[in-house]
Amino acid sequence: MTIRRRRGEAGFTLVELMVALVAGLIVISAAYVIGGASAEHFSEQQRIGQTQTAVRMAMMQLEADIERAGLHATPNSTNADNCGLAPPNRIQAVDFEPGFYTGVLPNAGANPGVAADQVILTGNYATSDAYLVNTVGPTGSQIVLQPNWQAMRRDFGQWGPADPAETPAPPPFDETRFQQVFRAGRMLRLQTNAGKELFVTIQGTDPGGAGMQGPVINVQPNIPVGDLCVGGLADGALVAPLVQIEYAVVDPTTDSALSVLVNPSTTTELDNALGRTNAVLVRRELDFNGAVIAGTTRIVMEYVADFQVEFIFDTSGPGVAPNITRSDDDGAAGVLNVTPEQVRSVGVHLAARTRQHEERFAFVPRTDPAVEPLTSYQVSGIAPGAARVRSLHNEILIPNVAYR
Repeated sequence: MTIRRRRGEAGFTLVELMVALVAGLIVISAAYVIGGASAEHFSEQQRIGQTQTAVRMAMMQLEADIERAGLHATPNSTNADNCGLAPPNRIQAVDFEPGFYTGVLPNAGANPGVAADQVILTGNYATSDAYLVNTVGPTGSQIVLQPNWQAMRRDFGQWGPADPAETPAPPPFDETRFQQVFRAGRMLRLQTNAGKELFVTIQGTDPGGAGMQGPVINVQPNIPVGDLCVGGLADGALVAPLVQIEYAVVDPTTDSALSVLVNPSTTTELDNALGRTNAVLVRRELDFNGAVIAGTTRIVMEYVADFQVEFIFDTSGPGVAPNITRSDDDGAAGVLNVTPEQVRSVGVHLAARTRQHEERFAFVPRTDPAVEPLTSYQVSGIAPGAARVRSLHNEILIPNVAYR
């Protein structure tokens, strides 16, 4: 017996329901795939954007410090007329060691052309000023600064009782700041009216002056008081603290100053397997024997992929037309070791990578690193894919040497 649907009866046949279910499933699946791909693409772009921002910020820090190299210092202390008070090691605005930290870059051998250089900059990185000498103590171990010198008041405030007629009243003398700037272990450069350059080591300070007519810096060796080379009690000489800044690439797991970057719940083996081993560019202060000063390490950029510098030199002599040459690696180190005063600018190549490998991003090694940009980095030979790379190149003038 055939059952007929009565006219006006609502409903769907089984075939219609199956077609509708399949169509809905296709739509839902497509939306899920598109949504997942969009989320993954957004995360990918966010990682790339963060990497690019990190490189830009690091380059800005490098540019600021390289431009200050040689400030109130000397391009080459070997050539300075120092009255017998030479520094223990030669002072120069810029020094570097090619590839010194390359071993810290993870899996560096599988990434053609990458390296991590050491860069050391010397100058007044504590302030922007030089300070007028009031007098030198009778033994030559004390330098008394002129407290009313404008740079002193600007950087440290009014030393001694303030003049009640001065409006507005200047800030009181900041003894803590004074002690930080003239910290023990730093070098002090003294330039006399006759152009002599003396280099002594800061032993400590007496901000109160201990009966002197200004704040005191204690130094060694003693300055030759009354010597014709220095002239009297060094009246009118200028002094400035010298600081050595190193840019280095370090492994945070081996440096206690970077323990904040180490995840205690992970292991080196796991990080290597996932391709997320870190290499950190840091800025830190050295003493003038090359040792790192505790508490001065500052993070500049994480996940370094490449950090190399090249130099532009003027190898001509005085009164001769400039002879500009460009050099890197051992060639540049050779010039800096002999005539560091010839440096004019520094070219910085800086690259960072994303935190870990992306499975679907293929690693393509460069066949000619001199002309091919670094776009991918194989952090680990175990993890599939590669990390993405963003890089910058900048040439930075060193005006404190170039314009002397």
